[in-house]
Amino acid sequence: MQKYLYLTKIEWASAWVDGGIIPLSMASKYRRMDRDGIYTPDENLIHDSPVDLRALSQFIGERPQVKNITFAGNTLNGVPLPEVRNASFYTEDGLIQSFCNVFDVEIARRFGKEACVRIYDINKLRKYLDKRLGRRSQYGECKYTHDHQRGHFLKSVDDSWQQEYRFFWPDKRDRSISLPSGVAEVIWTAN
Repeated sequence: MQKYLYLTKIEWASAWVDGGIIPLSMASKYRRMDRDGIYTPDENLIHDSPVDLRALSQFIGERPQVKNITFAGNTLNGVPLPEVRNASFYTEDGLIQSFCNVFDVEIARRFGKEACVRIYDINKLRKYLDKRLGRRSQYGECKYTHDHQRGHFLKSVDDSWQQEYRFFWPDKRDRSISLPSGVAEVIWTAN
């Protein structure tokens, strides 16, 4: 299964084609207040709840970090509050490597990238990286939603243009991995 990787600098393609060191960054690196290219305000946010938990901020705090919370049978001035069972709202960091399901020059430009490589076999690459990192990744296509829910593979519909496929490994720090040659081929450069 082929995927595409847009690169900020043309020379970065060499590690993917000829072998070399690639960086794997923490998901939080891509979190910014403004949605712009590779940055999003809800990167590394886990929000799993039928109700937007931010609406309950006066009860659980402005920036809650809750897992599997149950909020049931409560009222405010006699008005029943929504029931929430086993809901979560927290940040979870880890290493990510993001790819795109398609090649599109407009996507590359929107990301602000100068090159694109085609990954020959994404599953083979994942297994290789898992072995080097000593842990199994979570992986798959991102889904996009209009509602409040978020996860490593569930993002805002505002990011749907990215058509993203990603790997995620829980971790505490950035890492660098040495790739063998022949992982990818260059299919586009801005020059």
